[in-house]
Amino acid sequence: MTVAGEQPAASARPRLLLLGTALWLAVALFTLFLSVCARFYDYFPADLRIAHAVQGIDAPGFGGFMDFMNVVGGTATYVILVLALVVALAVLRAGWESVLVLFSIVPTAFGMLMKGWVERPRPSPDLVEVSGRATDFSFPSGHTLKTGALFLVLFFVIPAVVPWRPVRWLLQAVCLALVAAGGLARVYVGVHWPSDTLGSYLLAFLFLGPPLAAYLRFRRPESEPDA
Repeated sequence: MTVAGEQPAASARPRLLLLGTALWLAVALFTLFLSVCARFYDYFPADLRIAHAVQGIDAPGFGGFMDFMNVVGGTATYVILVLALVVALAVLRAGWESVLVLFSIVPTAFGMLMKGWVERPRPSPDLVEVSGRATDFSFPSGHTLKTGALFLVLFFVIPAVVPWRPVRWLLQAVCLALVAAGGLARVYVGVHWPSDTLGSYLLAFLFLGPPLAAYLRFRRPESEPDA
């Protein structure tokens, strides 16, 4: 017997798949366009204006938070976080969630290869204040890819392992804030242009969008507190 509402939902799935595919292709084309432009231009006019605006923020504690985010995006901290989360989720028997967290390293690895192709130089101290240290190429931002990909995945897997709804919402809000702050921190210390971080966010979407969409389609029910 067909459950009421099941047939309309089933008929909507091909349309959603088509829209999702079209969005993915549009983002892929824009990412390619941005990468080619970054290969030939050291920075864009908007980069300079946005970077000056970000570096001009003088809110209490803001600089310390940016330093914290730069540490979180560092390779050593990132590897420890990923491994700890993979193990913790495995212990909680959240197998698919554990796999997704581990998969979040894929866009970071691709970003490292992409730097060598684009070969965009780092921001010059003559243009912005440079307080961070970096020696490799600039596009895309590796720190932003690490924090963006990891906390984006956590945003979607939290409902499967956190049973209390207010805590779940709070943790998801923190994840979104950390995703945004990762790119902001790199611009704040002058080691990346805003377009470098934009490229990182786009790559994270391209690599994680399809597996996250599949996960949301077939994931287990949200965790609920024991009665």
